Amino acid sequence: MSIQTGMKMYNSQLSPFAARCRMVIYAKDLDVWLIDLPDPAHEAEFTSLAPMGKIPLLVDGGTVVPESDTICEYLEDKGLGVSLRPDAPADRAKMRLIGRIGDLYVMGPMGKLFGQINPAGRDQQLVAKELVELRKAMGWLEHYIEGPDFAVAGQLTLADCALVPVLFFFREIGPMFGQEQPFNGLPRTEAYYAAIGKNPVVAKVVAELDEALRRMMAG
Repeated sequence: MSIQTGMKMYNSQLSPFAARCRMVIYAKDLDVWLIDLPDPAHEAEFTSLAPMGKIPLLVDGGTVVPESDTICEYLEDKGLGVSLRPDAPADRAKMRLIGRIGDLYVMGPMGKLFGQINPAGRDQQLVAKELVELRKAMGWLEHYIEGPDFAVAGQLTLADCALVPVLFFFREIGPMFGQEQPFNGLPRTEAYYAAIGKNPVVAKVVAELDEALRRMMAG
């Protein structure tokens, strides 16, 4: 039975940042009302609550929490459901480091590359530059991911919640730019992504991302 929370989260199925939060919610088996945007019925309320205008946004009674990493830490601090933080300080540091690398150094170039998906208006110089930056950042993840089943400490943690959506988009974006085997040269990361995908919570989030991406690509 799901843990009743009375919380709601403004959500986008395709957002890797919202997907991170959904993974935490599913792993903890929390009853959180997910409000998918855009939706005219909820736009005014969202705007009034979110001066940053960014999704996801968690509302817990009178507490409003923006930013995906902050939301995940907030849910942990509430002590609801299974803990997604390892016990050892060193493992917690690595967990947070992996999330930071994904957010700052992998999603940065990938975000720019998604703006270049259409070959007709593609800036090849920009694409070449961002592919180099992306590959560099993926090399850092390759170094820090422990694997094979989980990113850190042999258990599901916030690092996995941050990393799975990032790797989903990394796998998808490669073929769009001629890289049919995006995990080539990243054996630990590839093995990790294959293994973590068997986890039911992860599989649910990946299926949601895949469906949303196919819908977007179909126009």
